[in-house]
Amino acid sequence: MLGKAINSWLDGYKKIFCYKGRSTRSEFGFFLLIQFIVMYLSFSLLFNLDNILPSALLGLCVMLIFITTFLATLSYNVRRLHDIGQSGLWCFVYLLCSGAIIIACLIIKPTPGENQYGPNPRTLSK
Repeated sequence: MLGKAINSWLDGYKKIFCYKGRSTRSEFGFFLLIQFIVMYLSFSLLFNLDNILPSALLGLCVMLIFITTFLATLSYNVRRLHDIGQSGLWCFVYLLCSGAIIIACLIIKPTPGENQYGPNPRTLSK
């Protein structure tokens, strides 16, 4: 089972630019599981080296890890969507929606005063 999980994860990186074909639920699930473990270990290692590595190199490493992870996960998502009979373009709907939520969080003004989640942090810092 561990061998299948590792093979599914490696397959995600071998097919990083392959947006055709299908992927099973177990392949996708194993990929995500191993991906989470590898990302956790990678970032733990990188951020423990922050006093050794220059910040520019650390930033470059984080950016490269993020980009390759994003591309591998995106291609696996597309192949998984193909397996359930859907277009891979559904991934872009998710990206657009999450992007819109982030932008909304950046531009919408806070509620004045206190609300059910606590006092306004702007007034606390003054």
